[in-house]
Amino acid sequence: MKEMQNKIKEYFKELQFDAQKHSYEVRGKPLTSVSKTIHKYVEKVDFDKIAGFIAKRDGIPKSEVLAMWAAKRDNSCSQGTTVHSFGENYFKGKQPTNGFEEAIVKFWDNIPDYIEPFLFELQMFSETLGIAGTSDIILYNNKTGKFIIADYKTNEDLFKNYKGKTLLSPFEDLLDSPYNKYQLQLSMYQLLFEQCGFEVESRRIIWLRPNGVYENFKTEDLTQKLLKELTKTF
Repeated sequence: MKEMQNKIKEYFKELQFDAQKHSYEVRGKPLTSVSKTIHKYVEKVDFDKIAGFIAKRDGIPKSEVLAMWAAKRDNSCSQGTTVHSFGENYFKGKQPTNGFEEAIVKFWDNIPDYIEPFLFELQMFSETLGIAGTSDIILYNNKTGKFIIADYKTNEDLFKNYKGKTLLSPFEDLLDSPYNKYQLQLSMYQLLFEQCGFEVESRRIIWLRPNGVYENFKTEDLTQKLLKELTKTF
């Protein structure tokens, strides 16, 4: 196990991450984050225009609508950071303080004995594809000798979609929802991870809920479609 961990860390050792800017680079060469890469397949939304409509409808200043959105976004980011920190430190004896963290404990309690934690917060990159990202959890299946990539999510609604809008080509068969964007995200992580010579058998979204429960979703393997698209793009 240790030998595999060292091999993977060695493979990605040249990746530099600037937490403040949330940017990656290798030997001074900037890379596009996985999250920004996903934006290429999402139709741009004119939030300023929408805020104007809502302000007019509700009889409030547009600035107030934008401020509410910003506060909600900041709260979600803060919540996500706290949850990820707990998930990373859970095995160091940290105790849950809220429902999301209780859900993490239940997730780990329910994992079969033959599946064990392998690496947390693994920063990966592909210079060829020009992308980089950080996976929450890498699990190892002792029965199959293969890996599972998993990410914690705390969205209020994982399947939220507006009037049947889809992602952009070549993913127009997928609805524009957080869940489908995460499917792309985890498949990109798989592409990055498998460069090391190890095989990923599945990708999992661990949807944490504020009432202390979680749902475990096995996502679709979109790696080949992504590889064809990313190779063409970059």
